Amino acid sequence: MRSMALDPVVTLPPWRLARSGQISRLRAILILHLALTSIVAALGLLLPGLQIDPEFLLYPACLLVTGSFAWILWSWYLLRKTVFDPYALFIIAAGLFNGGQALLEIFRVNPGGILAGEVQPEISTKALFLVAISVLCFHAGALPALANKPRSKPDEASIPNREKALRLAGWLLLAIAFVPTINLLTGSFALVMDYGYMALYTNRIAAPLSVALSGFLVPGVIYLLSGSRRKPWTQLFCVLLVAVNAGASLFLGGRSGAVMSCVAAAWVFENRVRRIPRSLIWFFVVAAVVVIPLVRNTRLTSGKDRLSWDTQVESLGSLENPVSSSISEMGHQLVILTHTITLVPDIRPFDLGVSYLYAASTIVPNIGWEVHPNVSHGLLADWLVSTVDPGTAYSGGGLGFSFIAESYLNFGWVGGPLWLGFMGFGIASLFLMADGSDPAKHALVGSFLSFFLVFARGESASITRGLVWYSLVPYLLVTALTMRRGAKEASL
Repeated sequence: MRSMALDPVVTLPPWRLARSGQISRLRAILILHLALTSIVAALGLLLPGLQIDPEFLLYPACLLVTGSFAWILWSWYLLRKTVFDPYALFIIAAGLFNGGQALLEIFRVNPGGILAGEVQPEISTKALFLVAISVLCFHAGALPALANKPRSKPDEASIPNREKALRLAGWLLLAIAFVPTINLLTGSFALVMDYGYMALYTNRIAAPLSVALSGFLVPGVIYLLSGSRRKPWTQLFCVLLVAVNAGASLFLGGRSGAVMSCVAAAWVFENRVRRIPRSLIWFFVVAAVVVIPLVRNTRLTSGKDRLSWDTQVESLGSLENPVSSSISEMGHQLVILTHTITLVPDIRPFDLGVSYLYAASTIVPNIGWEVHPNVSHGLLADWLVSTVDPGTAYSGGGLGFSFIAESYLNFGWVGGPLWLGFMGFGIASLFLMADGSDPAKHALVGSFLSFFLVFARGESASITRGLVWYSLVPYLLVTALTMRRGAKEASL
């Protein structure tokens, strides 16, 4: 019998086995990732008993968070040969919002320290560790999804019918969204011109139905663009419409919606039309780094004042370092996790999945209820801001939330990261549906991506309706239209 010590599968490290062809690259990376995750989890169990000064642990915790996100992106790139795909884009967003402060701290460009010293080092260290173990578990669930990719190719003959159905569905969605969007923008511009961005939160400018219908605008563009591979004028129309919509959002003061719609449209264009030059992508990234903090600095002033060229130049000149200031602002979302750790379970008990169930109820429109169950139960973001900052809550403002904080609030230190592992598998599986040549699946994933990136700084209730009504329902419509057209052709 061969000795176990001589077995190369036992003695060689995973990367050597993958290089020699004995195991796949995916399996090697999964083994390494599970080992890394286990080590981090063991550190989390051991360190509290060692009673080390929490302030001393802050910098190593920052290294851990930054290293975890870097490893996740690098391992995904090794398997996918790109980071311009939905999963990697979400990881980048999650890293900026949940680990941005750690990144700045590593390079010593965070003058005020983690969260400007507002939170005790003990809580900050716990929050950073929770970020690291949570995203590592999330990735541990996402990696196996790569092994379950559908390998069958769609019927190439059906793609033209699929594209026609996509264009028809896209025009239909745009028709549904056109009037509500115009009304919504008209009311928003009137308020912002006189009172600034915060007036949008203190005044109801449209009925909930109009707001819901206007949400079909970006999915309409995505579905139309996905079906227009051979329609250059339609492609130009989609690009211009996305640009105009993003520009209007930025002028009103909204940044996340503008960025998400542009990123989703660019990804669909890359996969369905042609490869976007990387120099052009970097140009828009640099532009966004400047524009986003500029919008932050000017949106509280009235729109009339912002139309002044001198005002914009003065605001632009007051920007210290747009890169570090942008990352610092996004990374300040870590405070959401520190508040949640402090309040749960001492002030509020664990939800044990309740918030996810109420999030699922948002799929059902507000018909038959005076108040939707999810609204009556209350969003986690609303609960947090009313608890820690009643003044901001009273004025209609908010702090946002975090998918990591939501998992902890429901299942605690152990169950939260494990839950995110299952979530990572489901989300990665959904994104991987776009692998292949089916344009409808590209549209489904692209439409969901235009709403999903906010999950990096939000809760599940903010994405559930977008997945079903703005992504899945149009996809089912395209499928029905394709089947109908195929049946009609078969009968001829």
